[in-house]
Amino acid sequence: MLQKKVNLFGLEINDISKGRVLELANLSLKGGDKRIFFTPNLEMLEKARKNHETRRILNSAHLLLPDGAGVLLASRFLGTPIENKVAGIDFGEGLIALAEREGASIFLLGGANGVAKRAAKNLLKKHKNLKISGIHNGYFENEDEIIQKIQRADPDILIVCMGFPKQEKFVFKYKKELSNVKVITCLGGALDVWSGRKMRAPSVVRKIHLEWFWRIAGEPRRIGRFISSLPALFYAMRN
Repeated sequence: MLQKKVNLFGLEINDISKGRVLELANLSLKGGDKRIFFTPNLEMLEKARKNHETRRILNSAHLLLPDGAGVLLASRFLGTPIENKVAGIDFGEGLIALAEREGASIFLLGGANGVAKRAAKNLLKKHKNLKISGIHNGYFENEDEIIQKIQRADPDILIVCMGFPKQEKFVFKYKKELSNVKVITCLGGALDVWSGRKMRAPSVVRKIHLEWFWRIAGEPRRIGRFISSLPALFYAMRN
């Protein structure tokens, strides 16, 4: 079944439900084609608008999931509205539940020292039968050693949480070396949430598309990143 794609500043964003995304991930786990999932938000749209290499790296994924109200708003301004929002952390939680159900193993890569370990511990409390084949923090100098560690762990799913664009560049660079991994996704700060280091916005805040405001209120230093992403909306409005 063909997936609807919407071109936003050169990024081929998939307009797809979370349920269908998880179905595709499950097909990969069961022996289908390997799939890489990236989750562009407004900041990433703005970087892609200005930078060809960013567009090339992001478009290398098999699916680009619209993460955040800003992406949906930009699509409406451009006259090509995206109907489905798939927040990266929601997809990640669905993927973990899928892994537990299907007996698939996961590798958690990212976060500060100790974050991935705490995240794994918390995930295992919620998902008793989840198989975690390995973990590692997101601060390392020797990339070859990390790739070898992932290869030895032989996970079905690799979740990378090192922030944009470091995480996407890492996956883009090493996707061939990670040929045995069936599903790869980049999920930004998901490990911080799963570890308990940060709190996600309450569901009522997410429903009214103000999760971005919650993040800024909790981390005022993010205001600079938010402001730097706004030109994407202004550009979309003019077009």
